[in-house]
Amino acid sequence: MVKKFFKYLGFGILSVVIFFIGIGVVASINTVDKEAVFEPFIVKAIPKLTTWEVTPFKELMSEQGYTSATSEQWELYVKKVAKLGVFQSVGKAELQNWKTLSPVGSSSVTYAVYQVPVTFDTGLAHIQLGLESSDGKVEINSIKFLSDLLMQ
Repeated sequence: MVKKFFKYLGFGILSVVIFFIGIGVVASINTVDKEAVFEPFIVKAIPKLTTWEVTPFKELMSEQGYTSATSEQWELYVKKVAKLGVFQSVGKAELQNWKTLSPVGSSSVTYAVYQVPVTFDTGLAHIQLGLESSDGKVEINSIKFLSDLLMQ
């Protein structure tokens, strides 16, 4: 009787462990290679965003990201960050955080937050990008320009 109890208990624990290992494997299979997907996107996107026009923001951002502000608010924001001056170069993007969601019945989505050093004719600034990758498409969910120049 006691042997049977421990046999079932052991089988139950083993099943739970195998279940969580399986979940981990499935999650890792659905994760994109962040360096190969996000970093080339960043290198191409930053020069477009730093033309200080609203159109590249609309084109590169997800619908949810862009519609979080009105057109007038985007115009004001772009005018404000244009104080950074003329774009010169992009540094190595630093991954701050990431997660992959694999909902049942739909494709997985990987979210990542990068901080990117960018050099302008006025000096160094950083851009914090919230990115999303799904079905081979990368979009910007959020963008924040960080510089002492913008605090004035």
